[in-house]
Amino acid sequence: MTNTSVFTTSWDDGHPLDARVAELLSRHGFRGTFYMPLSNREGLPVMPPGEMRRLGQEFEIGSHTIDHCYLTTVDAAEARRQIVEGKTGLEQILGHRVSGFCYPGGHRTLEHRQMVADAGFDYARTVVNFYRTLPADPFRMPTTLQFYPHGRVVLARNFIMCEEWGRNRDLFFVSIGRGNFISRLQAMLDHVCLHGGVFHLWGHSWELEAFDGWRQLDSFLRYAAGHIAVERRLNNHEVLQHRVANGC
Repeated sequence: MTNTSVFTTSWDDGHPLDARVAELLSRHGFRGTFYMPLSNREGLPVMPPGEMRRLGQEFEIGSHTIDHCYLTTVDAAEARRQIVEGKTGLEQILGHRVSGFCYPGGHRTLEHRQMVADAGFDYARTVVNFYRTLPADPFRMPTTLQFYPHGRVVLARNFIMCEEWGRNRDLFFVSIGRGNFISRLQAMLDHVCLHGGVFHLWGHSWELEAFDGWRQLDSFLRYAAGHIAVERRLNNHEVLQHRVANGC
């Protein structure tokens, strides 16, 4: 299938299993972005600095606060510290500038959006699903779907919480169609390839073992590799650059 769509993928929380996701992405020729805190207040392990640097040689690394802090649960001073020091700490580990941020849990306010911009980030990713187009504001980058087999009730709840129903209605209806999780995910990719735009898959590596996710991710990436040209497989920052260059 020849199309002008682009494909990106991103993975949150900096778990050591991100290295296994990176191996799958590389095997199928995909780029991507990994959003990493420096530690995790919820007790999950975080990739050690040496592994972060190795991963950053091939993939984009973005910030995810100091310790995976939900910004809406702390006061303004602590939220600002989490954003600023999460960025500088990651830059010290990687040895280069970090341009992307992801709001932990997707929780944010307009004040937090401004804090992220003021900290020197170029963009910020949310957890809003069912999009194939990007808003004008680079600090509320949406996604297409989380790589997790949520039931249709959860998907419907996510759709209701979306900010622009008109933009993502079509992909929502595809997501709750017939078939299993992977067949519906493939149908969503087909829809984006047919109508154009960005297919943005996101997830957590630490969740994959709970639902045979490794095999299913391998299967879906193999399918996507047959539909998306190599030059249109981008990381999150490259998607923003593509939007500016092409007005999508």
